[in-house]
Amino acid sequence: CIYADILKDKKMADLDWHNAKIIAELRMQAQKSLRQLSEENELSPNTLAQALQRPYPKAERIIAAAIGVSPQTIWPSRYNTDGSTSRRKGKRSIAKSNPDYIAIEYKGGKK
Repeated sequence: CIYADILKDKKMADLDWHNAKIIAELRMQAQKSLRQLSEENELSPNTLAQALQRPYPKAERIIAAAIGVSPQTIWPSRYNTDGSTSRRKGKRSIAKSNPDYIAIEYKGGKK
């Protein structure tokens, strides 16, 4: 049931740290802002802030390392129990590995 999946995702998201807590921990543990941490890692100044709004594995790893915890601790909704990311691949990555599948889908055919 789609509704059950939505509720499960919402409950998992409720376990994620609040953005203010992430920023406060970063200030206390690393004595840095997200902007400073981005620049130290040779990223654009606002790059790491994107991880607060949406999944961004590279940024999540950098932030978690600076705080001294795993990314799974901060964002449990974004990871499976084995530590792998819980993100599905989009059509673009599927198309690269199997272009015929996308062509059939767009023509309205069935595979």
